[in-house]
Amino acid sequence: MSLLFAAVGAPGSFWDSPSNVAAVIWLGFGIAAIALAFGLAKVFRRFNGVAWMVLGAGVLISVYGVTLMLG
Repeated sequence: MSLLFAAVGAPGSFWDSPSNVAAVIWLGFGIAAIALAFGLAKVFRRFNGVAWMVLGAGVLISVYGVTLMLG
């Protein structure tokens, strides 16, 4: 696993902090929700209320993950 992170260029000390790991997990959930929103829009052939709601939640979760990382 550490070789994977080294290949990406992430420093080892970044992954030693549990709060940074949690931030990356939150960011991953946010990106997955954004992808799900675009998938729902493709299924429904338009952005309906559900797709907009999931997209908004994904953006907010991603912003939360970034703020955890920076803070």
